[in-house]
Amino acid sequence: MLGDRSARLAAWLAIGAAAILTAAQWPVLPYFLDSYYHLSVIQGFRDAGGPVLHAFWEAAPEGRPHLYPPGFHLIFLPLAQLGLDPIFLARLWSWAAMPALLAAAWLALSRIFGPPKAALTLAVLATPYSFFLSAVNNLPATGVLVCTLGLMLALFKRRWAAGGILLGFSFWLHAGLPWLAALSLLIFAGIEPSYRKTSLRVLFLGILLAGPWLLHSVGHANLLQLQPRGEERFLEFPVIPLALGTAGFFLSLTAKGMERFPAALAVGFGPMLAGYRFRFFAAQGLFPWLLLAGLALAALASRLKSARLLFGLLAGLALASPTLFYSQGSARWAFADTTFTQLAGWAKAPERPFARTIFNAKLMNELANRVKALAGPDELIYSNFPYVSGLMNVLTGRATTNRMLREMADVHPLLEIERARLIVWIKPADGSEPAELNRIARKLGLIPAGETPIAYLLTNPKAAGSRRIPKAFCPGWLAVGIMGLAAGWALWDLRRSPGA
Repeated sequence: MLGDRSARLAAWLAIGAAAILTAAQWPVLPYFLDSYYHLSVIQGFRDAGGPVLHAFWEAAPEGRPHLYPPGFHLIFLPLAQLGLDPIFLARLWSWAAMPALLAAAWLALSRIFGPPKAALTLAVLATPYSFFLSAVNNLPATGVLVCTLGLMLALFKRRWAAGGILLGFSFWLHAGLPWLAALSLLIFAGIEPSYRKTSLRVLFLGILLAGPWLLHSVGHANLLQLQPRGEERFLEFPVIPLALGTAGFFLSLTAKGMERFPAALAVGFGPMLAGYRFRFFAAQGLFPWLLLAGLALAALASRLKSARLLFGLLAGLALASPTLFYSQGSARWAFADTTFTQLAGWAKAPERPFARTIFNAKLMNELANRVKALAGPDELIYSNFPYVSGLMNVLTGRATTNRMLREMADVHPLLEIERARLIVWIKPADGSEPAELNRIARKLGLIPAGETPIAYLLTNPKAAGSRRIPKAFCPGWLAVGIMGLAAGWALWDLRRSPGA
């Protein structure tokens, strides 16, 4: 087993390695699509002077109720107000996500389980490449995992005020995961009597602090809908972490005190299997099983008499862990499919869309310049690829008639096109003629306005709608200040001396 000093060194080396390897990905960050939606929200808050309850930057000109929790966007609002380049901002938070999660895990778990178990848990957290991709792509969800680690520390120290603040803030970050954290707390209260009172206090305070946003969401619940997600067509199973996690689950159940919490968390995250199977096995749902895998790895390490054997075990975990991919009735293995081997470029696995970027500075800036030339500041744009429309919204400030948040009801694309002054139609990847675009252009009387290497541009002379900016429900500085005070209170509560 590692000594405390060796564990601390190993943990901070792992955090530093995550920071360096992710920094090497800087030119292709942000991955995938989510960051462009978050940038659009932040820009909307900036234009309105603070958080708003009506999303005017999408579904324009009417907009629609804004139902994505605003916490993540408020964290980065001051940087946007200072004029930081939005793509730099997205790259910054993508780079920081995994090191921040690992650092939070170390700071919490080293106090709860001790440095050796915490360091081994970090080794497991850093291993699955799919989990790394979820951390850097789904930023608000990653924030909830960080809050959950802080909540665990608050429970361990019996600081119900700090725990309640962290749980409450989770609801201001993400719509779904905090409910699973709350369910986990309830389960933990049921199986661990020594923490029952603290758990229930945390749960009550967290729901109370989340109340205003929950009431807003419930008031518009009729607009929400479950959409088929492309990710559900395939599954990923990081085999060794899941096997260790299964062993750790039984160890956790038979343990006492806080070592039972990861088992409660694994059961509490179980409802993800109903509609988010991919995320259960390869993203946020994997998180409790990685904590459990850390406990199992620590139990295994305690039986090893040789430090060389432990080093070999950790090296094998980081360099050789396989992933089982399942898609449309067929399965295939990818060996050495880990965060380290993938970021270092040492291994190949089935292509993951979540590991690609749609941003190309030359092509997107050229397109953005054409959009600004063809559509006025308050005129509306549309794209057949909604997240490109969101990216153009970020780069040009033009509101879009598209709807980016898929969990809300959509309207027919023709209606979105009719309302837009400028249509940005991404060219088919195979170079074929855009038959659908030609049909729509004839039907609506669209006028060709040129093209770029990646898109056809058409104007709509009949469009009359314009961007409508609502008033913020509170100034941005006040919202950020309240968040800062809450974070400060939670930190003070966690750090104060016992009995103070």
